[in-house]
Amino acid sequence: MQETKYREVEQRLWQSVELNPEEHFVPLPRLGTTVRVQEVGEGSPVLFIHGGPNSGSTWANLVAETHGLKCFLLDRPGTGLSDSYVAKKDTLIDFASHLVADVLDGLGIDKAHVVASSLGGYCALWSAASTPERFDRMVQMACPALLPGQHLPPFMKVLMVPGMRKIIGVLPPNKKAQDSIMRQIGHGASLDAGTLPPAHDEWYTALQRYTNTMRNDGDMIYSVKAKGGFDEEVALDGETLSRVETPTHFLWGADDTFGGEDVARWVTETMPNATLEMIADSGHLPWLDDPAHVGQETTRFLLKEPLEPATAADLNENKGGTK
Repeated sequence: MQETKYREVEQRLWQSVELNPEEHFVPLPRLGTTVRVQEVGEGSPVLFIHGGPNSGSTWANLVAETHGLKCFLLDRPGTGLSDSYVAKKDTLIDFASHLVADVLDGLGIDKAHVVASSLGGYCALWSAASTPERFDRMVQMACPALLPGQHLPPFMKVLMVPGMRKIIGVLPPNKKAQDSIMRQIGHGASLDAGTLPPAHDEWYTALQRYTNTMRNDGDMIYSVKAKGGFDEEVALDGETLSRVETPTHFLWGADDTFGGEDVARWVTETMPNATLEMIADSGHLPWLDDPAHVGQETTRFLLKEPLEPATAADLNENKGGTK
């Protein structure tokens, strides 16, 4: 019954962007679990890896603005309609280092582009450092998770307090709490302007209400807590970033509270083949603030499409340009 309710709301999200993805359930033998992957579009294969607590349908508004891409939207293990799974502190780096290869093996794909966000960005970067042969090009959305000294918004700190996750688990999700979280991660400008996609809001509330996403990702987050933030043992450090040779473009919300422009420039300057665009009035999930622009830039970078000269000049002048 819970899954049926979730699927009904999820279907309305996909209808709002006029897409109807094909669903696959993909065994991951190394992890001993099965994940759901939604497929939409035609062209070069792209694996999308979301952050947490979230799931693959968060990308709906973005993939609707892309072209020439066959998009595979992963429900990361333990989230959405994938089987329950928790990668904890002692297994997290190994999990992250092989996640892309594990999923591509399950899909029968040798090599793909990757688009990733937050905890998905953490997994993609570890995977790119460990299995570079499975990557073509990569787009990272805003600040990857678990950077050294990373700022944590209040809601995430609450998940690290003993007993609070159980209390949160029995409270029904609601629009007011969701808006509070969105403000905490940098989406205040879009909330005030009323431009965040309504169907995405409804879907995200259903994700928290009808799936085990919050519980499983909450357990993972709790397992890597340390005084003042995350345990440095699982951090995405400079040495790891320096080994990521995959051509990577960061679309980084200027209002992302996990890390601002100084963090963005440190990350991209540490990586040998990374470029950066800072997006004004945008937060931790920049495709929700401006799906048309982020979709255009994602397509352009992955398919190596040139910008029109005037557009390139505007980006360099108004949005920070590239590294």
